[in-house]
Amino acid sequence: MSADSGSAIERRLAAQLPDPIAARPKDARGYPISFVTALEAGGTPDFTELDGPRRAKAIIEHLCGLCGQPLPLVRAVIGGPQVVEHHLAMDPPMCVSCAVFAATHPAAGCPFLLNPSARYRKDRATRPSSPLVAQERPQRMYLARTFAHEAIRLALPDGSEEVMARCARWTSLEEIRSGQLVDARHLISR
Repeated sequence: MSADSGSAIERRLAAQLPDPIAARPKDARGYPISFVTALEAGGTPDFTELDGPRRAKAIIEHLCGLCGQPLPLVRAVIGGPQVVEHHLAMDPPMCVSCAVFAATHPAAGCPFLLNPSARYRKDRATRPSSPLVAQERPQRMYLARTFAHEAIRLALPDGSEEVMARCARWTSLEEIRSGQLVDARHLISR
């Protein structure tokens, strides 16, 4: 089967996954389940949701949000302009190889990142969600690399807390454009 033939599922399953992602548990179709993917009753993954406790654990314990392995010195964060500007991320940092794969692989990468017109599938206005999560997908998404992050607890107006990753200075910044990484270092604050 050529890379262009077969169903989307067949192309996704035939993709050469990075070893740490390939080692993750798989759903019924064979898709790897990321470390922070929420699981419904019965263990079915909900790829549109993050598991709050595992998300916080990944940030606090410096584990990759995708593969769950300890982060190397250089790590990546994916987010919109607010993440780039404030160095604060709700999503855990990732191994650079995992983040690049998610942002660029045409068959097996993250559909939310690869498709600029992607929208949240679930109605974020009617379901519980952190007030820190944007109601709409940002127009631009970025992959930023850094040498360090720390876990911080941010108090919310309702009295609860969110664990977030406060990232050190960006060492590189790339815009994710339809599966391509485009140099955006000019946006890094000096």
